[in-house]
Amino acid sequence: MCVNTTLLALLLALKELDVPLNLKEKDALKKASQQLELDPGDWNYIEQGLMRVISANSSLHQQYQAIKVKLDEIDGNILLNLLPTKAELEQELATDSTREIRGYKPGESAESDSNIIINSMVSVTLRSDDPPAAIKKKSFLDRIKKWLDQKPN
Repeated sequence: MCVNTTLLALLLALKELDVPLNLKEKDALKKASQQLELDPGDWNYIEQGLMRVISANSSLHQQYQAIKVKLDEIDGNILLNLLPTKAELEQELATDSTREIRGYKPGESAESDSNIIINSMVSVTLRSDDPPAAIKKKSFLDRIKKWLDQKPN
């Protein structure tokens, strides 16, 4: 299953981040998450904003690059069982009272389903007051990180 490697690498990098984000970085991530939720089709613009935040923080950038290389090596093909379970999604999305869960559009592929899952998790997580702390609670990221670490370089 192919996922958005930029978003997944960002989540994993934030999970590994040792240095706290500053207020400006948190606000920029929050803004990007709102844009992602409102208009995921405007991905190029959203990605540019995310990359500015990532590039401005050397610790985050270093973590992001190391993880992104691994994800790019596998072309973003993540096993379905590594993504958040239905229970994990329901728990996470239930904490976000502003989010409305809707059905999928007819004809959407499994690939778009995986991106919807990642987008949802990114959107909720980056809007939190402390994204790295919120991300540390995401067990699906531990599964993905462990799986990536087992991959030969």
